[in-house]
Amino acid sequence: MLTPAQAQVTTPETTVPLAPQRNKQGNFHFGLTTALNSTWILTNYAARNSNHDTNKTTFKGAPVGVALGYKFNDHHDLQLESYISHQGQNYKLSAQSNGSGEQIGEKHINLTYLQIPLLYKFTYGDATRFIGLVGPQIGFLLQGEEVNEIILAGGIKTNGSSIPVGTTVLARKNTAEGNNSFNTLDPSMVLGIGLEKDITDHLYLSGNLRLNHSFRNFRKSKNIVDATTGDTYAARYNVFGGVQLGIHYTLNRP
Repeated sequence: MLTPAQAQVTTPETTVPLAPQRNKQGNFHFGLTTALNSTWILTNYAARNSNHDTNKTTFKGAPVGVALGYKFNDHHDLQLESYISHQGQNYKLSAQSNGSGEQIGEKHINLTYLQIPLLYKFTYGDATRFIGLVGPQIGFLLQGEEVNEIILAGGIKTNGSSIPVGTTVLARKNTAEGNNSFNTLDPSMVLGIGLEKDITDHLYLSGNLRLNHSFRNFRKSKNIVDATTGDTYAARYNVFGGVQLGIHYTLNRP
């Protein structure tokens, strides 16, 4: 028989810790990005034994961009971005084919695009989380030029005569100088991996490594002959990769 005092004794309830609730429900987020990339031109030579150019390591930036996304749940996200991207490559021009002999000048391919990728983003983690990104991208050419700068005459002969010292504009967008022979649209694919880190309930930082590969010749024509060196390019494609950093604001975070 229990006494009244004993009857009032109850066993404390056991509580189960709740799983972290960050990023568990759908919400919108937007942010600002910046990037530094190693950029290069993937070249198919029509006549491999005639190329006088040698790739030089080229770094260019995507100084400012914006990102807008929607998180469906804690793993799946769709993100639309827009950023200005400086691309292209610098080359050493040599007196002899296959990049041999003394340097006689340089080639510069300078391209500026408005890039718009639409990315699927996979997220794993809570306040600090892994991200993986993949998706298509379309680039709109804003500026473009291909220029040869010859500093030493006599190295290459064209039609029996040595090419002169000076600058030759092989192509430049939207000017009377050179042919406006660039493709204005540049479709590509994007791959990325990185991390995100919450710094407040609504702000987070992002950092990711990205690779971007175009599938369209950036010039309108194939088998273009360089008017200075005589080299023939079957097709050339934009490729660039680097580090993108961002700061983002999330709406309706639980």
